[in-house]
Formats: sequence, C-alpha cells, structure tokens
Amino acid sequence: MSKGVLLFCFDTLETKYHKILERCVSLVKKNLGVPVTVVTDHKTYKKMAPMGFVNYKLIEPERGNKFLGKDWHNCDRHMAYELSPYETTMVLDIDYFCYTDDLAQYFDTKYDFLVSDKAYDLSNGKILDFGKYSIVTMVWATVLVFRKTAKAKRIFDTVKYVKSYYPYFLDLYRINSRNFRNDYAFGIALQQINGFIGYEKLPLALPTLPRHCEIQQINDSGLVWKHNDRVGSVAGQDVHVLNKELANV
Repeated sequence: MSKGVLLFCFDTLETKYHKILERCVSLVKKNLGVPVTVVTDHKTYKKMAPMGFVNYKLIEPERGNKFLGKDWHNCDRHMAYELSPYETTMVLDIDYFCYTDDLAQYFDTKYDFLVSDKAYDLSNGKILDFGKYSIVTMVWATVLVFRKTAKAKRIFDTVKYVKSYYPYFLDLYRINSRNFRNDYAFGIALQQINGFIGYEKLPLALPTLPRHCEIQQINDSGLVWKHNDRVGSVAGQDVHVLNKELANV
C-alpha cells in the first residue's frame, strides 16, 4: 500500500513560505521516511532549492483569503483527496516540523480519516482553544490522515460544500471569525457527515508554539524561541510553529 506526505505551499508578497517548506521536507524525509508530494504554484516552485526527489503538483491557488491583513493562500486543502497519489496520505502544514517519527505510526491506521481536535501551547503547557464560543468542535487541520476510501471522499466532498456556503455555516455554528479556516470547515463537515455522534480522531494534542513566540534559531535537531524575557527550546519534540517570521531565520 502506497503512503506519503502531502504539503501545500504558496508564497505571498509578505512571506517566503518556500523557505519553511524546505525545512519541513527535510524533516519529513529524515524522520518519517516516506515519499513527499508538494502542491504549489509555478512562481513558488521556481524559488525552491533542490530537495532531492519530491513529487510536485502545480496548481493556481485560490486567492482573496487574508489573516491579520496579509494574504493567506490556504483555501485549497479540500482538494487533497484528488491531488494525493497515495493510498494513505498524511497532509501536514508546512510549519509543522517532525523532529521525531511519532506521526509515522498513523500511516497504518484502519480508519478512513483522522484529525486532531486538540493542541497545546509549548510555551506554557496549556490547551489552545479557539472554538469555545461555537457549537462545533474546531479541529486542527494541521495534520490530516486519510485513506482513499468512499467515506474519506465523502468527507472531502462535504468540506467543499461547506466552503461553498461558508458564510451560512459560520452563522449556523455561531462562529465569530469571518475568515476561511480549514479547521472550522473540516470540523463542520465531520460533524455533518457523522450525524452529530462523534468521529475518530488522532489521539494526540498537537504541540504548538503560538505567534507571540519569536523563533531565534532553527536546525534539523530543534529550535530556540523567545517570548518577552523568556527563552525556550524544542528538541526531540514535534512542533507546529505559528509565527511565520521563521521563514527569515
């Protein structure tokens, strides 16, 4: 059975996401040991350094989404099912750094689709909760695992439907944020398709460094971050880095 990692990467005027991608691919190859497919556009592709064997899918990303006033090309993840060449696929945010092989075990899942609904702040150990005012549990589309099955396809088709009528679903589920987020779109789709009775999840809370943590150093073994007068480090630990300035480190 084929298995691999699918990554989406599109540079914006403000952020060189391809620099983050290059670190992510290196760590996936080193610690997960599976093939990698990168979904990108032609302009971003031309800027990428050689990364060894990587499969590329070139598309034109959907534009118009913004976060904190900056372009945010994150609207194409619903296409992962048809873009993936693998029978079992792990979709990762490119700013999720695999410093361990912890995620490798989920390639052998018997479930059609898995996602985590929990993340915790590595800087203080507290659970992150951005969906507490909504009647839907926000999932973290940072890490998705799916198999090429009929049920998984229904989930992605439902995400597409939710995306098409996103303002309606935001009002229906009492979500205050107007910006498109995969975390909400997948959460809503999973609740809809599973009949409001729950669904299988990745049994882990994603280790996360929030935006206020400035990345000081980074390499293939770990990273050093700073917030106010406090300095911390990550080593032997996966980490999702939300501060996109890490592209310049």
